[in-house]
Amino acid sequence: MKKFTGLYVSLSIIVKNHTTSPRPVIVDLGCGPGLLSLEILRRIPDATVIGLDPLNKMLSLAKKNVHQVSIERFEPLLGVSEKIPLKDASIDTIVSRFSLAYWKHPDRGFFEMHRVLKPGGNIVFEALNRDFPRWKLFCIKMGMILNHAGQDVIKYHVDAYDLAYTMEHVEMFFKNAGFVILKKEGKKSEWKFIIIAAN
Repeated sequence: MKKFTGLYVSLSIIVKNHTTSPRPVIVDLGCGPGLLSLEILRRIPDATVIGLDPLNKMLSLAKKNVHQVSIERFEPLLGVSEKIPLKDASIDTIVSRFSLAYWKHPDRGFFEMHRVLKPGGNIVFEALNRDFPRWKLFCIKMGMILNHAGQDVIKYHVDAYDLAYTMEHVEMFFKNAGFVILKKEGKKSEWKFIIIAAN
């Protein structure tokens, strides 16, 4: 995924634009190898990023990748979205990129995000689009193969569409958990969408 850094850069800019607290604490929910955390730390010098992931292997990779900028401002944390091991109202901003498809109980995950987010805090939520046309998905897969993406990366980003949600479904998760939707980006014909919500 280091070949596709533009995806992380653009999302980190959105996170920066929706993080107003001085010295913010930001959770990268489902941080994987930490490539998004790295870009956030580059753009928000006073931030601390907590990288939450259910796999120790990913947290180890994240620590290695983030080391280029600041290992002191990155905190790896083992956990899942349905039971976030953080105190109530302790987080300024939450960002999640493509992890929703792997949550066992999404409704619980959204209630947990609501619990740990401070009043007035924001969530930047990027998800794969269940409505994305299958023929376009095939074209993306071919593009990833031509760019020599690893088989595990291709499988993760293409097969995950079978577990993805529509934008409307994700909106429902947010509203049921008590969030207010601030902004939506993406159409039914696009491969992903972003929802920005406030606590």
